[in-house]
Amino acid sequence: GIPEFSNMTIDPWIGGHNMLNAHAAAVDLYRREFQKTQGGQIGITNNCDWREPKTDDPEDIAAAERAVLFQLGWFSEPIFGKEGDYPEPMRKLYGDRLPKFTTEQKRLLKGSADFYGLNHYGTGWAAYDPAEPGADTAYAKVTEEGFPNAMSVWLYGSGWGFRKLLNWVARRYDNPPLFVTEGGWSLPADTAEEAVADQGRVMYYANYSAEMLKAIREDGVDVRGYFAWSLMDNYEWERGYQERFGATYTDFQYGRDENAPTNKDLQPTEGAQWRRRKDSSCWLEAVYKDNKLVSPVKGGTFQGCVGSFVFNGKFEDPQHPGCLRRITLDISGTAAVIIGGAPKTSTPECKSSEKGGEECHEVETPKSCDGKSDETWSVDVPMVSGGSIIADFSGRGGPARLAGFWNSETSSIDWADGSSWKAAGGAEEQEFK
Repeated sequence: GIPEFSNMTIDPWIGGHNMLNAHAAAVDLYRREFQKTQGGQIGITNNCDWREPKTDDPEDIAAAERAVLFQLGWFSEPIFGKEGDYPEPMRKLYGDRLPKFTTEQKRLLKGSADFYGLNHYGTGWAAYDPAEPGADTAYAKVTEEGFPNAMSVWLYGSGWGFRKLLNWVARRYDNPPLFVTEGGWSLPADTAEEAVADQGRVMYYANYSAEMLKAIREDGVDVRGYFAWSLMDNYEWERGYQERFGATYTDFQYGRDENAPTNKDLQPTEGAQWRRRKDSSCWLEAVYKDNKLVSPVKGGTFQGCVGSFVFNGKFEDPQHPGCLRRITLDISGTAAVIIGGAPKTSTPECKSSEKGGEECHEVETPKSCDGKSDETWSVDVPMVSGGSIIADFSGRGGPARLAGFWNSETSSIDWADGSSWKAAGGAEEQEFK
């Protein structure tokens, strides 16, 4: 950090204060100049884990409440509270360390969000510790015994803690429209096969979704949406690429990067990365396709992700009607070859010129196959993994690594260049010569 801004007893709250005022100014500008014509919504997302009292001792209960209030209420109270200011307990314990808002700043802050954005991951026990105020001055010692632990040392899961946090927000801030803008579970994986079987992540999403559904139906919390973190394995703050939160596996093709601050030999390299869906991705798909909570156990609505066998067969290319493509997997199911048909290349048409000699002009090659004069081509598929495929089309003037992904909704391969091949099913066998 920058030394002159690294006083951790005051600088975090000065920074937070400036951020809140900047938020209020941006919202005010958007509402005055753009919202009416654009019809958009504007808000803010805050992050908080739930803190459950470790015992029924009133001091533990108060410490747990402070732990939530001094993190989530720190940024929420000025916007969603009644006064446009920080929580009163924070003012009491922080004293002059907590900056003050002007009357105009309070006016702009109060109500400066059209929805409540919430990032939430885990839960911990909170016990009152009079000897240790902690970084947040909540006097709450947090422990996590009994909770399942993710790959991340800080992440301990509890669906019921999630439900309690949703209710805390609803009760304190008059049940605003709420979007859970992040939530997820990290798991280690060195290979695609290891990564795909992410039952812990499936259970996390199933558990948290079930508790969120209870909060909606039984408690009346106005939850509008949930965003799973994350779509794919990616860069995770100071942990770099080592912790995997993705519902899709990313093979980073690790190599050396002399410019990396740490882990120089574990940096992504370009040109050969690829991705494969994990079971959690397919479970989330089953939920949104059926529009209901489904069992995380394979066998019913949730069948897991497809295997590479889906690529073994014939496909039709709408860009070239009548031209079948046949994919044949090798015995391992991890590589293949594609044999396809293409219209015979047209030859130039020539005729005698009045001045002697010949005049020739190109004839456009048809896009469709006729099943008689077609030409045959083949390309190698160096990688097939689950519902992901990579083909080498360099011999046909295309990319050397074209990625494709199985689309279970349309029974087709969606290629990265925008083309799509649909499973031929009962199409007539094309003779490839």
